[in-house]
Amino acid sequence: MSTVYIACSMIRSVGIDFSLLEILEEWIIDQHLEPFTPGKMDDTSPDVIFKRDMKMLEKSDFIVADVNEPSHGVGMEIMYAFEHGMPVICVLKKENRPFSRMVDGSPHVYLIEYDNKQDLKMQLERIIFEDLSIEFCEVCQNKTVHFEKICKRC
Repeated sequence: MSTVYIACSMIRSVGIDFSLLEILEEWIIDQHLEPFTPGKMDDTSPDVIFKRDMKMLEKSDFIVADVNEPSHGVGMEIMYAFEHGMPVICVLKKENRPFSRMVDGSPHVYLIEYDNKQDLKMQLERIIFEDLSIEFCEVCQNKTVHFEKICKRC
């Protein structure tokens, strides 16, 4: 079973919107994939978190990142995905713009902007992980995230 790593800011873990994480987990489970959600795990030392999360990133096929709050850790996880050819789906509530231009410019990132959780659910329903890949795009001349063989960057 493929694993999907759910990245989110853990700096203010008391402020994490667990209902958003639950929406993402449910969507992943509905596709018969296994979510890994470090944001819902017990807090521990930084070195244990680093080792645990890196191990899970290595086992994962996709990353879904809640980018509603700036986070160095989420940025590291997105860069890991870029370096290892993994598609990344970032979810951002429209009111939380501006968004990192570095992440937004990554050719492996597919950004989903939503108005509310119902809107997010509707957009997620259209995405099937099996149809996500990193491929060369003839138009933009880059290896980019594709959904159903269509470049999502251009």
